[in-house]
Amino acid sequence: MEKKRAVNIRSTLGTTFERGMLYSKQKAEYTAVKAREHARGVMSTTKQVLYNALATVLTFVLIISIAVFMYGTFYYAYMPLEMHEEPVNLQFRACPDQMGLCSFPNASVHLHPKIKLMQGQPYSISLRLEVPDSVNNQALGMFMSCLKVVYSNKNTEHSCKSSILEFRSELLRIIETMAYSPFFLTGTSTQRQWITINYFSKFQDDPHFPAKELILEVQSKYIQVYSATLLVHAEFSGLRHIMYHHPWISTVTGVLSNVVILTLIILMSWTRFFTPEEIEQMDRDSGLKGSLKDEVVAKLAGEQAEKEDDLFNAEKDDIEIIKEAVKMGVENIK
Repeated sequence: MEKKRAVNIRSTLGTTFERGMLYSKQKAEYTAVKAREHARGVMSTTKQVLYNALATVLTFVLIISIAVFMYGTFYYAYMPLEMHEEPVNLQFRACPDQMGLCSFPNASVHLHPKIKLMQGQPYSISLRLEVPDSVNNQALGMFMSCLKVVYSNKNTEHSCKSSILEFRSELLRIIETMAYSPFFLTGTSTQRQWITINYFSKFQDDPHFPAKELILEVQSKYIQVYSATLLVHAEFSGLRHIMYHHPWISTVTGVLSNVVILTLIILMSWTRFFTPEEIEQMDRDSGLKGSLKDEVVAKLAGEQAEKEDDLFNAEKDDIEIIKEAVKMGVENIK
C-alpha cells in the first residue's frame, strides 16, 4: 500500500513537473515574442525619430540658404554702386607759335555703359584735379570750371564752380621741401595738391530722358594738371543708408525676416497638406484600397487576439492541472 502510494505521488509530481515545464516554455516563448515585438517597435520609433531629425535639419539648412540668397538678390538689385570713378582725359588746342594752351582744357564722358545711374537715387557729381604745387599754379589764383549734362532728348543742364589751390607760404614750402627731400629724391612722393570741385548735389537722372553725356571744361589756359577724375557719388538715405553703413545689422535682420516668412509658409503648407481629409484621401489612394485594407487589418488583429487567447487558456489549464495534482498528492499522503 505504501509502495503504491509512493508511485502515485511520484507519478503526480512528474506530471506536475512536466506541466510546469510546458507552461514555463510557453511563457518564455510568449515573453520572447513580446520582447521581439517591443524591440521592433523601439527600432521603428528610433528610425522614425532619426528620419524626422534629418528632415528637420535639411529643411532648416534649405530655409537658411534660400533666405541668404533672397537677401543677396535684393541687396544687389536695390543697392546701387556707392562710388563711380572715371578717369578724364583733358583735351585742348595747342598754340602753333607759342608755348601753352590756345583753348580751355575740356573732356567728354559718356555715361553708358561705363556709369549707370539708378532711377530715383540722388547723386553728387564732382571733378577731382591732381595738380603740381608749382609756381605757375600758385600764381594762377582762382579759376572757373563748368560741367554740362546732356540728356537723351538733347536738353542740357549747366553748373559752374570756382576753385583755388591751397595757399602755402614760402617758409612753409621751404620747410616741407627740406623735410620731405629724401622722399622727393627717391621718387616716392611729389609736390602736388588735389582739388575736388562739386558741381551737383542731389542730382537725379530723368527716367524718361536719361543723361547720356557729361562735358567738362576748365576755364583757364594757364593751369597745369597731372590728372583728372570724374566722381559720381551716391548719396544714400533711409534704408539704403542703413544697408550700406550698417551691413551686419541689415544682413542679420533681412535674413531672419526671410527665415520667419519661409518658415510660416512651410508650416501653413504642411498644415494644409496633412489635414485629416488629406490623410483619408491618401489612405484611399494607397496600394491597399477600401475593404481589402480593412480585411487585412482585421485578419491581423484577429490572429493576434487568437494567440493571446490560446496563451491565456493554456495558462488557465496549467493552473487547474497543478491545483488538481497538488490536491491528489495531498489525498494520497493522507
